[in-house]
Amino acid sequence: MKKLKKIFESTLAKVISAVLIILFALSVFVFFDFYKREINKFRGYYWIYKGDKAFKKQDLSKAIYFYETGIKLHPKHYKAMYNLANIYVVYEDYYSALKNYEKALLVKPDYEVARIDYAIILSETYKTDEAIKQYKKVISNRPHFIRIPFLVDSKKSYIHNRGVAYYNMGLAYRTKSLLAGLNQDSSRYYLQKASESYEEAVSILKTYNSNYNLGLIHQLLRNHNQAGYYYCKAMEIEPFEYEAHFNLAIILKDMKDYRGAAEEFKKAALILNLKNDPDKTRYIFDILSEVNQKIAIYSDKEYFEKIKEQEENTPAKYKAGKLILDNNDKNIQKELIQDFKICEGRKVFMGDI
Repeated sequence: MKKLKKIFESTLAKVISAVLIILFALSVFVFFDFYKREINKFRGYYWIYKGDKAFKKQDLSKAIYFYETGIKLHPKHYKAMYNLANIYVVYEDYYSALKNYEKALLVKPDYEVARIDYAIILSETYKTDEAIKQYKKVISNRPHFIRIPFLVDSKKSYIHNRGVAYYNMGLAYRTKSLLAGLNQDSSRYYLQKASESYEEAVSILKTYNSNYNLGLIHQLLRNHNQAGYYYCKAMEIEPFEYEAHFNLAIILKDMKDYRGAAEEFKKAALILNLKNDPDKTRYIFDILSEVNQKIAIYSDKEYFEKIKEQEENTPAKYKAGKLILDNNDKNIQKELIQDFKICEGRKVFMGDI
């Protein structure tokens, strides 16, 4: 009996093993495409991993090869397509970049970062209308939010992406206003659309660029008070960016506030001089000379003596991209930063909106 039992158990085990092998073989035969896809996907992950490593090391030519190999094996890996598109942007191969952004968005239509970058490159290639459509898709998207404390907050990311989309849509509309050329009605219409986009961007992003560009649009529309307001807001965020100071000075000059204009021109010139940009500095001083002639007509000697004393006591210089003072007194540094943050004509501009 024991021998029969052993023979039975041994035979049963062999039969079960044979059945399993046959079933596996049949499954491979029946589901061959599935197994092939999964194996290729696994191989694709390996090449994409190598692409990620090369990308981080900025070895872009290798990253392109690894990503393209990985995507062929795993054609639904949208993040690899997105990274590959970004690399092609670096090489200014915009055709290949657009193709890979499109492939990523076909796999994942709600991939907002990819859609924004796709729209930016569309604008770069003068497909402005299509770019605006893509920005509107980002803005109109209503995803389901996921929040894991300290790790993931998709709502915050979504709001930020909308702000970026509005900002870049403002740039696109501004481009369309320039392309409208001598057609004043069309040009003004697109500037108004740009203004609306930037206003939304400012409410979300609250950055120097969003405030500065909104100020610029209002300046182009000859809305001096609104332009001044947003230039002042931009200065509060980044006091040592010369463009806001320079453009505000132009507005003050147009408003015949020559003293205020002179102060802003000097700030812009100081920033450029400290950044070692002599050509722009010289240009600003030429305009400043004209403004000072206007001041001379309406101002007394005491004003110029006061200005001269202020200039002699400005202990500022620029090193490694940072404003440094000859005097290391931190209080003086704070005073200078505060001075550059406060715009001329503040009472007029900040009280009108």
